[in-house]
Amino acid sequence: MDNSKSKGSEPSPSFHEKSIDTKTESSTTAQSSTAPKSTSVETEFVRDARFWLIFLSLCSVSLLSALDLGGIGTAGPTIVHALNGQDFTWIASAYALSSSCTILLSGNLAEIFGRKAIITGGVLLFGIGSAICGSAKSMAMLIGAVQGAGGGAIQSLTSIIVSDLVPLRDRGTYSGITGLVWTVGTTSGPFIAGGFSQDATWRWLFYINLPLAGLALTLVLIFLRMKAPTGSFRQKIVTIDWIGNIVIIASTCACLLALTWGGVKFPWSSPRIIAPLVLGVVGFVAALFYESRWPTRPVIPIVVLSNRTSLLGYIQSFIQGMTTLSVTFYLPTWFQAVKSVSPVLSAVYVLPLVAMISPFAIVQGVLIGKTGRYRLLNAVGWSLLLLGLGLLISCSVSTSIGLIVLYQLLMGVGMGVLYSLTFPVLSPLPLALNGPAVALLTFMRVFSQVWGVTVGGAILQNELKRRLPGSILSQIHDSEGQLAYSIVPLVRTLPPNLKFVAENAFLDSLRILWITLTACCAVGLLCFVWTKNYPLRQTVDGKWAIDRRLVNTQPQNSAGEPGPTNKV
Repeated sequence: MDNSKSKGSEPSPSFHEKSIDTKTESSTTAQSSTAPKSTSVETEFVRDARFWLIFLSLCSVSLLSALDLGGIGTAGPTIVHALNGQDFTWIASAYALSSSCTILLSGNLAEIFGRKAIITGGVLLFGIGSAICGSAKSMAMLIGAVQGAGGGAIQSLTSIIVSDLVPLRDRGTYSGITGLVWTVGTTSGPFIAGGFSQDATWRWLFYINLPLAGLALTLVLIFLRMKAPTGSFRQKIVTIDWIGNIVIIASTCACLLALTWGGVKFPWSSPRIIAPLVLGVVGFVAALFYESRWPTRPVIPIVVLSNRTSLLGYIQSFIQGMTTLSVTFYLPTWFQAVKSVSPVLSAVYVLPLVAMISPFAIVQGVLIGKTGRYRLLNAVGWSLLLLGLGLLISCSVSTSIGLIVLYQLLMGVGMGVLYSLTFPVLSPLPLALNGPAVALLTFMRVFSQVWGVTVGGAILQNELKRRLPGSILSQIHDSEGQLAYSIVPLVRTLPPNLKFVAENAFLDSLRILWITLTACCAVGLLCFVWTKNYPLRQTVDGKWAIDRRLVNTQPQNSAGEPGPTNKV
């Protein structure tokens, strides 16, 4: 165990790059209003039995949420048929909407009530939502808003607690492990859902969450003993940033509804899409203005965006999240439409991309833990992703599967290495801002994924309408939203001359998407150029450390042990 602190010299602050001093963080209004009234105490990182048990409980909670998210799409047609429904997409959209809305809210509440109380509430909400969906008698009951609220709290608190327990220099490895657990859950979820739908009943897709939630909740209640702020419930509840939370949640809902409905329920030019999108963006701007001045415990402390490296790290994380999901979402469509393969085989062909992300997320964490430097890996990640996308742009109908797999490997390694973008976000910030900064980073990644799917869908729809001949479009009884997915199954059945036209229409349409994503990644690389390499802490904030008073795994005079606080 390395007890030393990172002693690297800070870059000189300038007008454009404001260095934040952790020893004087209460000297500014924004910082003093953000941090708890007690002073943060830096303590050692201890990898003992209690730490590993807590980490196990976090992995189990993460797996719980990922399994369900991965299985919904596979069981969708069966569920719609059983409940005589029509619009299954709104169920997944409601889950994404509610989970996005609760990420920042749960992070704010965790700063006030403690980590354990909020993640426990998240698991309970997820379990209750699963029970409601499993017993659904109609499509209305199946909407996963309650489940999504719990899932958002789980995502937010898992990331925050890992950042509480593991110092920044070592954090990449452990975040990579939780990411691997998430990947295992989302990739195995479809197989589990398919098995239930075919051999049992789709309801078990939701009912299986109940014992899993019970196990995760038991592990959390027994092992997750962390220190928490003192004070009565009344004292805590009055410090909640009610206005900030309401404005941010309303803005998130407005943006996500517009992005979900755009080109599906209404044309992108419709006032029903433009109005909520504009209101959402204006709402976010207004929220940031309010957060910078009035609340005592802001949802988004403006100081986390006042450092150039942190701000550019958030922007890069948004671009990385948008690109990653867009490529993984639309590459199977490319294989099905351009190479005329089955849906199952298209999923197999995309495995090289998915299989690279989590292992290299762990690799980058290990390398940064050894070297304490992250900028080189940021550069490598963006370069590999740009190279892979550029090669994907050059693909034609005759390009071999082997070459496309190679291009995917390059992109997958780049996407995994870019999990190192956590470090430019957090390294310039004081420990007291760890929770809000991580919650905002989690929100940005989830929010960016919605943009990735939506932007990709809009490009694909518009380009296909322009490139496909009327003889093909006339065979599609479809409105705005599902044009691409309605045509894909027909491509293999078309006469040779029309099949050639359809394949090239999809090839050229998706090429526009790859070009757009390449341009976005070029912006990400440009943002990287303006970041700096800050020292990475090798200590954690004692204010949120493991409470060891009931388990004597450490001597009572352990160096850096903070004074007694409440445990939650």
